[in-house]
Amino acid sequence: MRDHWESLQQWQSQAPKPGVPIKWGSATRVVPDRPGRWRDVEPRLVSPSRPPQPHDVLVAQVVQIGRHTGLELDTGRKAKFFPGDILGLVFGHRYATRQFLGDVPPLMDYYHILSQGGVCGRVLSAPPKFSEPTLVRPLGYWSVEADRVANLREFALQPIPHTNRPHTVLVVGSSMDAGKSTTAASLIRGLCQAGMTVHAGKITGTACVKDLLLMADCGAAQTLDFSQVGYASTSQESRESIEHLCRTMVTHLSAEEPDYLVLEVADGINQRETRFVLDVFTRRGWLDDLVLAVHDALAAPTCIHLLQEGWGWEPTLVSGVATISPLSSHELRALCNVPCFSSNELAEGRALHLLDRNRATRREVAE
Repeated sequence: MRDHWESLQQWQSQAPKPGVPIKWGSATRVVPDRPGRWRDVEPRLVSPSRPPQPHDVLVAQVVQIGRHTGLELDTGRKAKFFPGDILGLVFGHRYATRQFLGDVPPLMDYYHILSQGGVCGRVLSAPPKFSEPTLVRPLGYWSVEADRVANLREFALQPIPHTNRPHTVLVVGSSMDAGKSTTAASLIRGLCQAGMTVHAGKITGTACVKDLLLMADCGAAQTLDFSQVGYASTSQESRESIEHLCRTMVTHLSAEEPDYLVLEVADGINQRETRFVLDVFTRRGWLDDLVLAVHDALAAPTCIHLLQEGWGWEPTLVSGVATISPLSSHELRALCNVPCFSSNELAEGRALHLLDRNRATRREVAE
């Protein structure tokens, strides 16, 4: 406790030097004109004396290192930070069953880093044995003009006029860490290796470019996520906001008429915003194939039942962590009648006949 208060007092009494660099988290990447040095940042700060709002951009100083020891930059590189470093962050709620649960709090003297992409707020709970959150001191809200606090929402993409929607695959999961990102990326790899043009995105979650970069590495010609539509995190967003987000992403990713859209949804199908996404895609008829990623074999029958009862959907295929070994795959196949594929099999294109079948059916209906 003594070290904690000594650290607070040390950085509270020291103003940053003019040439000190600032590290901007990837969650801020839609914000234009982000200077690299304190001398250029300080004149454009707004006093942090009012309570933060979701998606407000904050410039803060690292006071004490905890769970997060680095910040993901726009490039995807994780830059290590140290006490006294200046960071560009964004306020947002966080929902993560295996990470921090956090919110955008009332006005506080210090805030917590909630994610590696630079989302900040207040930690409400954490898994056992987690380190304390990294603590930052607010230096000021970032402003773009006329002392107006910058908020990601003002830089957001907006829906564009309706375009012909490509064949759309939605990847959902039983929970966090079920293997959704790997499943989506492997599916993209298999499609691209078969000569298809794929655009891809992540609809919900907490801002981080890692998953988009993996999609691009696997061949996606265009990628997009919710942060580019103005959300540091989608946790606690309204049903209307989620529908606007879905419409924006689908119209932008469809504009150049790729063969396929592959879209990942964060967390599990019982999570609030995931359910909103499934509601939107089902009601609007935007969904052609549903892919389910599960962490273990027992999760598959429950998820399949929930998808059928809630939205009338049966997954086209099942993948995820439960397919990580031949034995676990055998257990999975014994419990569900839906075709099951490992990530390697998806990347090799072994499930493409299932997507092609649904794609052909869609063409016949359209004709």
